Amino acid sequence: MQRSINRLINGLKWPVAVLTLFMLPGATSALGPVFAVLLDFPERTGPFVSGFIMYTLGWWFIFRKRSAGAYLSTLEHELTHALFALLTFHKVTGIKASWSGKGSMHFQGGGNWLIMVAPYFVPTVSLAVMALMYFMDGGNAHALQVLLGATVCYHATSTWNETHRHQTDLQGVGFLFALLFLPAANVLSYGLILSVVGGGWPEGGAYLMAVLSSTWDLAANLIR
Repeated sequence: MQRSINRLINGLKWPVAVLTLFMLPGATSALGPVFAVLLDFPERTGPFVSGFIMYTLGWWFIFRKRSAGAYLSTLEHELTHALFALLTFHKVTGIKASWSGKGSMHFQGGGNWLIMVAPYFVPTVSLAVMALMYFMDGGNAHALQVLLGATVCYHATSTWNETHRHQTDLQGVGFLFALLFLPAANVLSYGLILSVVGGGWPEGGAYLMAVLSSTWDLAANLIR
């Protein structure tokens, strides 16, 4: 099973890269209605923005400094690797994270590009908060929206710090692939989160449908 999944994922590497690049215009244009909803319902977006701003200030004055270390962000990075290793039927054998920002995740099996690139577009902590928002009652909505805003800012800053030419993950998948795949993957990721903030999970589904519709229209125009 593991070998078959790896073979499939690795075989789809470049088709997926081209497809996500092709989806970038639609993913970007579909953000317009998302931002319109966010502006129309400040009572929903206020807590999220508050959390985002609070973490931004914390990052600027504390977390971005070398003396603050990078243990938690490194651990989250490696846990995201581990999550996608497990999802593709690999046995995780070890996770290491250090204060200096060095970390590693070990697993059994050949692996695939999705395991390597996942931390650069999947906001694992934010998705965990969104899962809580889905399953918990509305009485916790305000606090969870604040927490979601903080985790989204955390993901953005940590990903920014981790994305550079010396990063072994990006070297492993190839910089050309990363350039083709990651921009659209990140726009889709943040677009989904913002749409859920503005209108809940139904709005998230509407955003994804809008992306597919825009991409289909672009393809049809090119064909014509």
